[in-house]
Parts: sequence; C-alpha cells; structure tokens
Amino acid sequence: MSQQQQQLQGFHTRKHQIVSSLVEFVDPERRDKSPKGFIDAPILDLMHVINQHPDYYTTSSCSGRVAVYCEGLEKDVDINDPDAIEKTTKGGTWLYVSHDPIPMPKENVEAWIVQLLFGDQSDKVEFSSDRPDDILSKQLIYFKFEPLILHIEASTSETAMQLLGTAYQVGYQNSGITPSRRHMLAIRSTHKIDTPIAYVQGDTIKCLVDPAYLMLLLTMSNQKFESNMERMKVFEDAMAQMLTKAQQAQDWEPKEARRQRMKQEGLAKREQQQQKQQQKQEDLVVIEDLLDSVML
Repeated sequence: MSQQQQQLQGFHTRKHQIVSSLVEFVDPERRDKSPKGFIDAPILDLMHVINQHPDYYTTSSCSGRVAVYCEGLEKDVDINDPDAIEKTTKGGTWLYVSHDPIPMPKENVEAWIVQLLFGDQSDKVEFSSDRPDDILSKQLIYFKFEPLILHIEASTSETAMQLLGTAYQVGYQNSGITPSRRHMLAIRSTHKIDTPIAYVQGDTIKCLVDPAYLMLLLTMSNQKFESNMERMKVFEDAMAQMLTKAQQAQDWEPKEARRQRMKQEGLAKREQQQQKQQQKQEDLVVIEDLLDSVML
C-alpha cells in the first residue's frame, strides 16, 4: 500500500469514528467532547452536508455565540493584592453563554441585563467610573460575540485548497489551513466583538460601562447573529453544490471504461441468447423423441 493510500485510509477511518460519535441533541446517556455535550442546532444542516461529502468531515464546531468571560488566575494568588495577580489563558469562567439571539425587554432593563450577563455574580456588580491606572493588571471581564467556527479535515491538500476557496467566496475571510500532518482547515469570519466591560476588585465586579452600552452590545450581537445565520446558509448551499459535483464525479465513467463495460455487457447478452437458443433446440429434441415414442 502506498503512502497516499495509507493517508486516505487513515482519513476514512477517522471520519467514520468522528461522524458516528456525533451527538445531535441532549442525551443523558451520550455526550461529545464539547462543553455542551452536543452539537449546536443551527449548524446541524451544514454539518450534514459537509459530512456527506467524501472528501471532508467536521472535527469540531460552534454555530456562533454571545458570551461574558472572566479571565482566569493562577492558583494560590491573592486577588485582593493587585501586585499578586497573575493571569492565565486557562481556567477562566464563562459567566454567560448563548448560541441564539437574545430577546430584548422594554422594561426594567438595567436589572435584567445585569442578571443576564453576570448570572449568579450579578449581586457583586457595581457601575463605576473609576479607571485604575493599572487596570490591565486587573482580572478583566469581556463581552464576546463569536461567529461560526468549523474545524474540518480534508482528504488531501488539493481538496483542502478547494474548500478554502469556497469559504473565501462566501465570506469566511478569516479561514485558513492549519499546519498539521493532516489536512485541517478552520472556517471562520471576522464578525467578532471582544471588549472588556468590567474588572474584578476583591469581592466586587466593577463595571466599566453603563447599562445602555451593555444593551448596545447585545443589540449588535443580535444583528451579527442574523448575518452569521445568513452566511451559514450561503455556505451550506455552496457545500451542497460541491457535494453534487462529487457524487456526479463518482458516477462518471471514463470513455475507455465505458467501452469495456459495453463490450462485456454485449458478450454477456450474446452468451445469454446462445444459451436460450441451445435450450430451445434441446427442448425440440425432447419433444421429437416423445412423439416418436407415442407413434411406436
């Protein structure tokens, strides 16, 4: 077996394992490796089309989300001592996450938005105009909107480039091929919001912006959700066209192969006709023998 054949075999083995393990709905008996434990509903149709294509399958996905994230700290650090704070990219806390647009109330906006975004930490929130000089050393809390992101493995470098070109055409300009021994792609756009809205001071969350600005961020996120869904649908349609072409290519028969097939079919048909003719002659002989025996 050649190296290319081994790579393709490995691709198909991984695809079968990953696709067969996908969890598409809440199931207490099954969970995938994502924090939710199952696939985001808005992305299911797109994933089905991608995973039906013989040259691709999805390894991870997020349909898009709005979130509030508190930075992580190293263990055994006294958060009451600003000089002792050591930030880390791991171990942060998601105070709020939604994969769907957020219905906006018309009354009691301030209390609603604080409770929504800060959850069980909402009683610690204070709106403050203080801007400490060392604010970048504080434990910051970010408001985020993150659009669709898909990680996809392709069968070859050529099919990876084809998919990357399609992603660019439908607007996923931040997509790229990930350096790896496998042919991995990240499909993503630039429709992001990532801005600090508060910082932690002891047992208090000091909000850097007022409720009206938080409402503005939510309104912008809802608009981006809509744009995100529209682009996802365009990508799904483009992938469906690629799937149709791939299926047609699998069904296409080269001229020489078609000639050989028709030749074999013609020979088989001629042999069948000869067998029928021979059987007919044998039947006539039997009938003649019977007639002779009757006359005798």
